[in-house]
Amino acid sequence: MFRSRFPSRLAGLGLAFALVAGGAPLAAQEAGTPAAKEPATTTAPDDESSLPSFFATTTVTAVGREVDTFEVATPVTVIPALEIERRAPNNAADLLRDQPGVDVNGIGPNQARPVIRGQRGLRVLFLEDGLRMNNARRQTDFGEITGLVDMDAVATMEVVRGPASVLYGSDAIGGVLNLVTKTPGAASGAGLSSALDLRYGSAADQRRLSASAGGRHGRFSFLLSGTYRDSDEYDAPTGRFGDIRVTSPVRVEDSGLRDRNLYGVFGLALGDSQTLSLRLSRYRADETGFGFVDPGRIGGDESALVRILYPYQDFDRATLSWEATTAGFFAADSVQVRTYFQRNRRELVNDIFIDIGPLMPGAPSSSVAVDSTNRTDLDTLGLRTEAIKLAGRRHLLTWGLDYYRDRSENTDASLSTTTLRFPFPPFERVVTTFDPIANAPNARNESWGLFAQDEITASDRLRLTVGARYQNVATRARPTAGWQTADLDFDDDAFVGAITATYQVFAPLNLLASWGRGFRAPSIIERLFNGATPEGDGFQILNAGLTSETSDNFDIGLKYRRREAYLEAVYFRNEIRDGIIQDFLSPAEIAALPAALQEQIRESGAQFVVQQRNLDRLRYVGLEIATGYRHRSGVTVGGNYTHLSGRRLGRSAAPVDDQYSDKIAAFVRYEAPSGRFWAEYRLRHNAATPVRLELGEPLPAVGDELPAFTIHTVAGGVSLFERGGFSHALTLAVENLTDELYAEFSNATFFRPETGRNLVVSYRIRR
Repeated sequence: MFRSRFPSRLAGLGLAFALVAGGAPLAAQEAGTPAAKEPATTTAPDDESSLPSFFATTTVTAVGREVDTFEVATPVTVIPALEIERRAPNNAADLLRDQPGVDVNGIGPNQARPVIRGQRGLRVLFLEDGLRMNNARRQTDFGEITGLVDMDAVATMEVVRGPASVLYGSDAIGGVLNLVTKTPGAASGAGLSSALDLRYGSAADQRRLSASAGGRHGRFSFLLSGTYRDSDEYDAPTGRFGDIRVTSPVRVEDSGLRDRNLYGVFGLALGDSQTLSLRLSRYRADETGFGFVDPGRIGGDESALVRILYPYQDFDRATLSWEATTAGFFAADSVQVRTYFQRNRRELVNDIFIDIGPLMPGAPSSSVAVDSTNRTDLDTLGLRTEAIKLAGRRHLLTWGLDYYRDRSENTDASLSTTTLRFPFPPFERVVTTFDPIANAPNARNESWGLFAQDEITASDRLRLTVGARYQNVATRARPTAGWQTADLDFDDDAFVGAITATYQVFAPLNLLASWGRGFRAPSIIERLFNGATPEGDGFQILNAGLTSETSDNFDIGLKYRRREAYLEAVYFRNEIRDGIIQDFLSPAEIAALPAALQEQIRESGAQFVVQQRNLDRLRYVGLEIATGYRHRSGVTVGGNYTHLSGRRLGRSAAPVDDQYSDKIAAFVRYEAPSGRFWAEYRLRHNAATPVRLELGEPLPAVGDELPAFTIHTVAGGVSLFERGGFSHALTLAVENLTDELYAEFSNATFFRPETGRNLVVSYRIRR
């Protein structure tokens, strides 16, 4: 009874929480408000001790409030607004390529997704302003696309490396990517600011226009922005990548995109201690895809051709936030209540051709062609309420509750054409079947959680953070044509916790250690999908008995920071239990399936049958080192190194997904003391690593090794002039300077190369 009543009463409970907790100065700004002051810093007692470090950053994601990254044990990367503007990324994942412990999966302007410490897809939690973007309708390896959020609306990007389930619940096993969006300026006086950005990229003939305007008048503030982008399919350059040789530029099909993004935030000061804000975003994208290269151009296997397209993607989101900022209440010194609604409409098309070989000696090859379409309508309603309480001098408590509900409705249509060829009359027979039954039933996924965290000042040198969460997750299959939905429901709950510690050896040096437990509930697709896999050569049967997977992560390391230098080194081990994996059924298991299902499998032309199962136990270990030094002349040098290795320890024989073992990134930058111009050189190197294959699996076109590659980038910018209150600036960048043929390792075996040399020109006008 408790489970069934709770979701329907959660909104009321959230309001009651706010009334009990009171309102009050928020110890940290909301996870949507960038820092408005110089970050605190710890420096050595020298002549410059009163000045902040050049490398100081603050995070709102790591502990749920604004805090100096130097003071927290959680490994976190923060990319501020200035760096985002200089890099001019297509999407958030583009900024991960040369950061420690992270990687990129997917290609193109909007299909790239984050990989954190070897984990991808739904094992990484994607947030906007601390609120979930993940949903239960995505596949395991394909989490929500980062292209839904316009980078021109982002003030800060934060990446938490390692589990963060205490604060954020399911999916945060590998880590968290949080995009903190811009808000109206903090100036109290009336005024209007505006901006216009024009950008061109040569590799895909990309044209991009972005405009924004914001201001404040009395108690009211607003910020509006819009972006239009048109990008063609790009060509990969000539060269060699492992066993792949390209002698002339090759088109990466389905890599183009035309999309539009609108963003608005409206704020109202209800008094000196309370604010109300409304954030609205709207995204529309025309046809784009996962990327496809003709196997005949790269010496690959042409017996199975798979093209995956999104003819359209529509996304809308509205967030209403209330926060109070007056001290003196028993339960909290600050409180914040946020509710959000988002709607995701998308169409997925699979165009698959499979050569099934000759039916008999002397016969031509037979084939199966499948054209399938899936349309998904997904609505998400969520609520997050949190409070902060300073309890005495040594305890800072963060506590709250959250809830979300995904409501998925989908339709599928599949047209299969099997062409049987014989060496005698009738020589050819064509069999066509049409399947209008959805591959997964309509479903509702609900989750609610309670969490609490205590930041403890144990002594002048030792700080501890202890947290715990209870989470309940339930999936309910809803009436769907062609489906028997009885016995398909799912209920699970989990307790997770985390402990972190920082010890100050001396002012510029902190030692850190942490343990965190994460969990991830299975998605609707993992549990209930029944049909041909998106790759086309397999068939997945549902598994209503699938349960959640959990992980334990340990970090140990140090942080050193002075005004002019910093060093961070972290060793980690993350072990996942009951890992959900696509398990291949044996011939005996297939023979035991119902006759109707066996016939469906035969008609699909599938070469294998799989089921998602809790078979996996994975252990990832790694080392992350980042350092930087800034000279008084304005020259800054820095870089990072990551070592990552993964092993499977359980019953599963499947290899660890394609990933780098060693990655190095470095940069040197000059910034003129006047601030008029800057110039930068960046380098990224992935070392070679073996391809990990299942027993009997054929080698991919790239060969038995993911080959090393090195990418060079030069960039610079200059403030041109100011006229009529408007400043004009120009930024130039040449990416992949040496025009190298390469693919990110997660895109290498199913070969989807990156762009060749790319000149990016940005012209900005600000007021």
